[in-house]
Amino acid sequence: MEDIISLDTFQPFDGMTKMFPHHNFPYFSCDYNLYLTLARYFEKDELPILNNVISIYRFNEQKIQARGYFKLEVLELQEGDQILEEMGISVRKKSPALDTLQDEIISSISRGHPISIFIDLFYQRGRDFYYNKKHGLHPVFVHGFNLTNDEIYTVDDIKEYRQYSLPFSEFKLSCLSSEHVKMPNYFWEYALVSPTDHDSLNNKRLAQNNINKFIENMCRYQNEITESLNNILLLAENYELIITNETIIETLSSTIYRKCSEKYRLNTLYKYNLDHINAKDTLDPLLDQIINDWKAVRFYSNKAIMSQKFTGEIKDKCIGLFTKIYTNEVHFNHHFYLMLKAARL
Repeated sequence: MEDIISLDTFQPFDGMTKMFPHHNFPYFSCDYNLYLTLARYFEKDELPILNNVISIYRFNEQKIQARGYFKLEVLELQEGDQILEEMGISVRKKSPALDTLQDEIISSISRGHPISIFIDLFYQRGRDFYYNKKHGLHPVFVHGFNLTNDEIYTVDDIKEYRQYSLPFSEFKLSCLSSEHVKMPNYFWEYALVSPTDHDSLNNKRLAQNNINKFIENMCRYQNEITESLNNILLLAENYELIITNETIIETLSSTIYRKCSEKYRLNTLYKYNLDHINAKDTLDPLLDQIINDWKAVRFYSNKAIMSQKFTGEIKDKCIGLFTKIYTNEVHFNHHFYLMLKAARL
């Protein structure tokens, strides 16, 4: 047997990194980075994955002193496994005993099958929030094994979404904790399934089907998305109470990377002749401004928290930014739906 068994063409999804250098933004969540990495490895179109998400602003006044009072909520239209299956990628889930884990990994990779293994972040070095502090399950891609030095090769987002190598003994420790009761089948193996009639459709027709499905889904949620914009104004009204909540920076950061995910999707969709009315010239600057204004709110909020000076000036500045974000979101949605409806005709 060779000393190193690996999937040589296996590369992490880097679309978000290319669009937003120096940031560790996932496409909506680490699960979607995983799906997009699989699509790349198996040479599948990423559109069904990109289009599976609807994002909606939520505000809950009852949670102002807790967590989850505001978010850009991610609605998944289909289960991840279902999307992969429709793309021709199968998922086999199992729970190998710890003493057979190395053999299972080598067997899968030798057959060209990438694996995601759910680990307990409590044992993962580099995760400052979790390491030796907090438990939580998280999927890690495994794409190689070095038998000489007993190292495992992974794709993960510890500091950024990229390839890592670490001692197998360390990795193994994180694979069987009390957390795994929540997910006993912690070992997921991915493989191409036999071609179907679906695959016989040419790429152009498949892409058009995916675009039509995206338009249909977005139009189905149009009213809910439009009405949800009012939650930005509710955030502004309650900002004085929220600024002292320790989760505000985390909340704003989540909102920022999800808006950046929307930008990545929009820029990908343009390549498929979605924009028949040159809406891009209006949409792109609006979305960039919305993202920049969310970043400005985070900057001023962080400044207030670090200095413990919650001045009227900072509050007014942030409330003004919320109002501006709301106005730009209304304009963006108006032009976005004009574009979609023109593409549907």
